[in-house]
Amino acid sequence: MHRTDFLGRYLPEFGQLTCLVQHEFLHRYTADEHTLVCIDKLDALCSTEDKKLIFYRRLFERLEDPLVLYLALLLHDTGKAVGARPHSEASAVFAQRVATRLQLSPEQRKSLILLVDHHLTLSNIAQQRNLDDPATVIEMANIVKDQKNLNALMLLTLADGQGTSAEAWSDWKESLVWQLFHATSQYLVDQQSYHEQTKIERDRLRREVAEKLPPDYAEEIEAHFDFMPDNYFRAFEPREIVDHLKLYRRFLENLSSQSDQPLAPAVSWEVCAEQGHTVVTFCTWERERLLAKIAGSFSVVPINILSADVFPRGDNVTFQIFHVCDLRGRAVTKAEDFQTVEATLRGALEKLEFVLAPLIAKARLEKRRLTQEIDFPTRIAVDNKAHPSYTLIQIQTPDRLGLLYDLLSCLDRAGVEIVLSRISTQNGAAIDTFYVCDRAMHGKITDAQRIGALQKELQTAALGA
Repeated sequence: MHRTDFLGRYLPEFGQLTCLVQHEFLHRYTADEHTLVCIDKLDALCSTEDKKLIFYRRLFERLEDPLVLYLALLLHDTGKAVGARPHSEASAVFAQRVATRLQLSPEQRKSLILLVDHHLTLSNIAQQRNLDDPATVIEMANIVKDQKNLNALMLLTLADGQGTSAEAWSDWKESLVWQLFHATSQYLVDQQSYHEQTKIERDRLRREVAEKLPPDYAEEIEAHFDFMPDNYFRAFEPREIVDHLKLYRRFLENLSSQSDQPLAPAVSWEVCAEQGHTVVTFCTWERERLLAKIAGSFSVVPINILSADVFPRGDNVTFQIFHVCDLRGRAVTKAEDFQTVEATLRGALEKLEFVLAPLIAKARLEKRRLTQEIDFPTRIAVDNKAHPSYTLIQIQTPDRLGLLYDLLSCLDRAGVEIVLSRISTQNGAAIDTFYVCDRAMHGKITDAQRIGALQKELQTAALGA
């Protein structure tokens, strides 16, 4: 149908995409080819036996009206034909025009426009926002309205990601999207039950943690539950909290021992091979530029950072938890890489003369042999509306080794405290979101002059100038 131009004549909105080159860092197809590949990916779900796709197949089999989803896929990128930014809004206008011409029912029309307008929303929110925050889930639920639309949007997100390029749909990205999907689904099914489950029940958690640890941990458990912030208990299950307490004890034992490195962080590495990442947890004293120095230590290997979460205990001890992968998007598994990161960090924290920059520069030469760096405009946005307590800084820039180290160092010099971050690095592009506050006032950064200066400083840091 496409080769004979019938499809383009029947749907001229789609016809405009023929041979349209997409000047975007993740796309490997022209716009029309990408759309048809997306449809192939969706078709393949009907008969797939792939264990990783079986849940998508079940969603596909539950579709009441596949027509709307297929039509949404055909139209989701049509806004690119008119050069619109963001293209999803123009695509939604085209979808409304097509729905009227095809005489779709009011319900079909609403679903079609929603899917086209928000075809990037599920993926973007999953990668860029705090998924442990109920406000994020409620925002997503308010967008999709019902389970039917959520299911269709999940399938569209899969097809769009797989149809873009192999790099565009990583295991890490998929795990985040599923996390948001399940939480939103739970909220849509029973809002009251969702709110009950997201309440922080410290007493229940404390009991469950105590059951999993020997009696001599009693004082440490009490202190941990007294000192750690609320968002920590929303983010972790009892098993993970137990692991953190064991790491904290290891940190204390190192302090009291006769070790020649009593101030060294205690570090744990958990390999999650099927999810394509490794969880690295640091327990140490709060100190100047700690987050930046950890990021720089990963760069020396080099290792890609997927996310970084900071949990201060309130007694000058902090837990800094990173999800990382290697340059090919796989879990980090080599013991020598673990040792390199830990040794580099100890040097950066304990030796005044230790300089990370030359080590990062050396590692960057190795990365260039393995990956290709690309060029596109750097964009920095500051958002004070998305979260009630924190300012969100969103940065899109060409990825390079040491980028996160430079960005974190810049924020530290500017008196900005990072509470949470979402780091997305795909095919040469870094799309990073930082939840931040003013270090001195512990509030949002709202002064327009300061925001402007911060954007300029981050622009310089992003470009490595």
